[in-house]
Amino acid sequence: MRSIIRLPFSAAHRHARIEGGLEATNAPPLITITGGSKQYGSRPVLTGISMTVLPGTATALVGRNGSGKSTLLSILAGLLRLSSGVLTCDRQALTIGYAPEAFPGLKLTAEDYLRWMGRIAGFSEAASASRINELLELFSLESSRSRKLAGFSKGMLQKVNLIQTLLIRPQLLLLDEPMSGLDLPAQATLIDVLRELKAEGTALVLSVHEPQIIEAVADTVYVLHEGQTIRTIHGAENLKSAPTVKIVYTALPGQVQQALEALPGVIQVPPPELAGTACTGLIVDQKMSDTCLQQILAAGGSIVSVKPLGGLSDLTEWMDPKDQIGSGRG
Repeated sequence: MRSIIRLPFSAAHRHARIEGGLEATNAPPLITITGGSKQYGSRPVLTGISMTVLPGTATALVGRNGSGKSTLLSILAGLLRLSSGVLTCDRQALTIGYAPEAFPGLKLTAEDYLRWMGRIAGFSEAASASRINELLELFSLESSRSRKLAGFSKGMLQKVNLIQTLLIRPQLLLLDEPMSGLDLPAQATLIDVLRELKAEGTALVLSVHEPQIIEAVADTVYVLHEGQTIRTIHGAENLKSAPTVKIVYTALPGQVQQALEALPGVIQVPPPELAGTACTGLIVDQKMSDTCLQQILAAGGSIVSVKPLGGLSDLTEWMDPKDQIGSGRG
């Protein structure tokens, strides 16, 4: 078992955490959104979003590309405003770290860029240099500190993107696809970092496509589809699921399909797929898969595919990153 990596935050930060009571279970929300919607002109991007972000918790945003996850993170970061609805947050009293999905290959070196970010964050030159050294070493980038970002790979840019959010300990950390481009050791390092930040009181909100990061840190999952929350799961214990099976079959009459969906062991009707064919599907408890297959065949359906699913199986359809055709959402 690998040991947890201790992030070297200052004594002042640790003292503030204890005195501020961030570890208390009744701590007030950092941000609350009620009935939030976002439009660009007449085009809806988010509709009727409600969520609460508490200190010391991790919230995962799940949904295919174009479902509105990035737009929601930008609203939480204060980069965009809601078109309607209410967002409650004292931003002047809130320290926010934000790592966007796209990070540019600048002409600055990694060290110069991070020093500038340290100055913006209010670090002294000495404190900034020390913190940068620690984080570059943590993410195995110390040998590339003097290279220009324009020559970095996607994974290296993502590491710098993550490091700039961690120069100070944020009260709220917003990460848009944080695992994108990272190699396996860096993914493990990131998960360790997120676990420790969460334990120290930082609220995490992450858009993700990877089940392992949800299993490692998430307390709540919001499933977004076409800009709306279609499912919310609260409690880490509810994110552990028994093995299931995805069955795809030719479409059946409405009443027959409704009867199939009402069978014991049916967990979810996945989103439409196999464009151009009249197919539908079910995700069912593995123990009930044979019964469901028999019922489909007895009703006159033809089986297209049967696919076993692992942990978090009832969310995997929504973690597929492929675009929703024509959605135009962020």
